[in-house]
Amino acid sequence: MKIIEKKSKKSTYILDLIIEKKDYVEKVDSTLKNYRKKANIPGFRKGNVPVGLIKKQYGMAVKVDEINKIIQNEISKYISENNISILGSPLPFEEHEVDWTKDEINLKFEIAHKPQFKINYKPKKPPIYYTIEADNEMISSQVKSIQNQYGKLITLEFPEKESTILGKVIHVESENEKSLSLDSQKFKKGFFSKHLSKAKVGSSVKINKKSFNDEQYLSSLFKNEENEFLNGDLTFYITEISKKEKAELAEELYKRVYADEDIKSQKEFKNKVKLDIEKQFINQSDQKFFNDCVEILISNTKIELPEHFVKKLIIANQKEKVNENDIEKEFSQSTKGIKYQLIESKLIEENNIDISSDAVKDYAKEMVKKQMAMYGQNKVDDEELNSIVQRVTSNQDELKRIYSMLLNEKILNVFKNKMTKKESKVDYKKFIETAYDKNV
Repeated sequence: MKIIEKKSKKSTYILDLIIEKKDYVEKVDSTLKNYRKKANIPGFRKGNVPVGLIKKQYGMAVKVDEINKIIQNEISKYISENNISILGSPLPFEEHEVDWTKDEINLKFEIAHKPQFKINYKPKKPPIYYTIEADNEMISSQVKSIQNQYGKLITLEFPEKESTILGKVIHVESENEKSLSLDSQKFKKGFFSKHLSKAKVGSSVKINKKSFNDEQYLSSLFKNEENEFLNGDLTFYITEISKKEKAELAEELYKRVYADEDIKSQKEFKNKVKLDIEKQFINQSDQKFFNDCVEILISNTKIELPEHFVKKLIIANQKEKVNENDIEKEFSQSTKGIKYQLIESKLIEENNIDISSDAVKDYAKEMVKKQMAMYGQNKVDDEELNSIVQRVTSNQDELKRIYSMLLNEKILNVFKNKMTKKESKVDYKKFIETAYDKNV
């Protein structure tokens, strides 16, 4: 078999394939023999169908199939041996209908070499890396939340503005009962003052959806099958009134929250809280910077795409027939994605980015550990952890997602180290305004 590569007039290349009979005849004969052994044709015993009849019924289809297999293998081999980087995949290029009855078959395929370009890591308008700082309001709110979390529960005689009221409601007809925990802050001020401020354990009060600031609050406490409780007023029987007494800002609290830190003062504690808040913003800063770098590279990198070939690829990948307008629309939408795929490949090549299967598993393991830590499981048995990772990575879609995340992380590091950038410190509100305002 011969392959001759020729430059076309449209910035692509034509692979001219000449397949001789000797290239396929043995495989065709072998396949037809297997067909003969298995064929069930009326009038003939299985395995005794005449060879001529088998060739007449299946010969052409088998010949075409075997030649197509040879073509796929040989084109892949040719591209690999000649170190050719192609755009998309080879596409049939037929000037006339193929005569499959001939012994020598001539087929043509069109390929597009990946366009050559350079990545400019020093754009005229460099991207900005935003460091998000926690403001005083944010720090105070988090400190208050920590105080509440580590505070102690105390029993109250009467409900207060920030208290929890436990009790139950009983349906008059069915006599079904439901335990409820109500947040006193959810009640309308007028209702709370008139009906709850002097209510004690053992007393009851009639409530309905209009008793609350948000009329959906009450219904959110019931399951769908408990809708019977939501018809009209409910009599709420109070069984307990309590509130969280805030933990005092003192060394005992600092030690409980940050066991490995030696924090002695409120100032040190608030600084640590500030750092923790800002750590949570790093992912958002990184994602913004990554997206901006990608946009800059797509906009500023001159990449000449063979338009006619890309459109042929679009048509080849469509399951249904498309018209000219659909092709133009799809081409316009695809161009940006194709350009980034090429840029991504270039970034991987230039920066020797290599991601092994072990690296993907290690990354997945860290992801699982972080997710479990969010639910308070900081110490996980290695056997259990490996079992979860194995289950996650056995899902091909999940494996691709994790690989993509790891790749983006490595590309982000390239951007941080190589891309000329400006740096800016902003509060979270300003960052959100900037991130979502296209005119900034």
